[in-house]
Amino acid sequence: MKLTYYVNTMLLLESEHSRILCDPWVTTGLESRSGLFNFPELTTTKQDLTEINPDFIYITHTHADHYDPDTLAMFPRDTTILVSWYEHNFTAKAMKRLGFTDVRISDPEKGIALNGSDHVWIEPNAIYSAVDSMAVFKLDDKLLLNANDCPYDENQCQTLVERFGKIDIACVPFGFQGPYPAFYENLTLEEKKSESNKKKFRNYEIVFNYLETIKPEYYFPLTGGAVYGGKKALMMEYCGVGTAEELIQIAEERNFKFKALLMSELSTYDFTTDNQTGTYVKSSHASSADYLKRISETPGPFDENGLFWVSPSERIDLSPLLEKAREKQAFWQKRLNISADSVYFIDVGQPTLYRLSLNEDSVSRVNENDITEDTYEIFRVPYSLMVAMLTRHYNYSNVKTQFIDFYRKPNTFNQNLHILMSHLHL
Repeated sequence: MKLTYYVNTMLLLESEHSRILCDPWVTTGLESRSGLFNFPELTTTKQDLTEINPDFIYITHTHADHYDPDTLAMFPRDTTILVSWYEHNFTAKAMKRLGFTDVRISDPEKGIALNGSDHVWIEPNAIYSAVDSMAVFKLDDKLLLNANDCPYDENQCQTLVERFGKIDIACVPFGFQGPYPAFYENLTLEEKKSESNKKKFRNYEIVFNYLETIKPEYYFPLTGGAVYGGKKALMMEYCGVGTAEELIQIAEERNFKFKALLMSELSTYDFTTDNQTGTYVKSSHASSADYLKRISETPGPFDENGLFWVSPSERIDLSPLLEKAREKQAFWQKRLNISADSVYFIDVGQPTLYRLSLNEDSVSRVNENDITEDTYEIFRVPYSLMVAMLTRHYNYSNVKTQFIDFYRKPNTFNQNLHILMSHLHL
């Protein structure tokens, strides 16, 4: 069995009988409609992907750095797609909309048979069960866990160990990014630096929990392999992403026993011979300053003169649309059994903000200086993106980090509100 690494969670797994490509996503040439870019910069192009010729493509979930229609367009539409089962299977639906004709949903118990005796079992993450998935691959005589973006859940991981026994290889992320703290305006730069450092070590602890439960022979640290477009590219140092070297050093100090796989683009590890090919290159946001600067100067689709820019003179009052969208959000709020009275505001660059609440149906407008609530969050969204989200051309969870800025009071994460923002649409 072999593992070849590209970027982020893009892996090629090869056995004697099967070739599985996980989460293909390439933005070489600064081409990205999603506002997310590979990190570090790749030499691999989309055209290069046509030479991989995978038997299967595993799509872990539909966030833009895992599900990229432009990259997926390079593969024949009869390529077999592997996805998890979900209560509401947005991933399977998305792949079918792209024209893929063989989309296989993993059976909760039986999984999916691959080629030869190879097999995979895919299931939703216990914490974000509507979005993320994790997979256990049985390839040749090895068991590999691909946890991609899944946060640690003790019961789920213990169940995996009980079910499969010894998992040989664990591919677990250490760079959970997201918009906090880098893109929260209620924080000063010093506060962002402090919160970023705390987040980095919380991310490390997630890895250590995985390792403590699974006890793999090999550990491959998946990196935070994405950066954000526009001015956000220059704020990546505040995203709370550490380094694989620091993580491994701390793990060794804590006496974890595993063989660390440090891999860069096109590095391959052969588990049959225990040999690695390809050179490992350390990368950091500081060492990639030129690349980040180029990204920061790349116009986005919602910027002035961008593809979806709407002139201020052509913008309308969105209150009627938001009221209809709030009805749909309330429907999902009830369906998800979320009881909350959170107040939130949407800033689309007009003179006043739109005020909404999770216990009201109405939408009102208010000057930001006149906000009287003690607890609230502001979502600063480009006008045309807000229209696109309302009409379901974009989903909040796929664009929140690269295109939206935030302000919250107090500085406390309101998870239910952020879940429901994905359901604010017509």
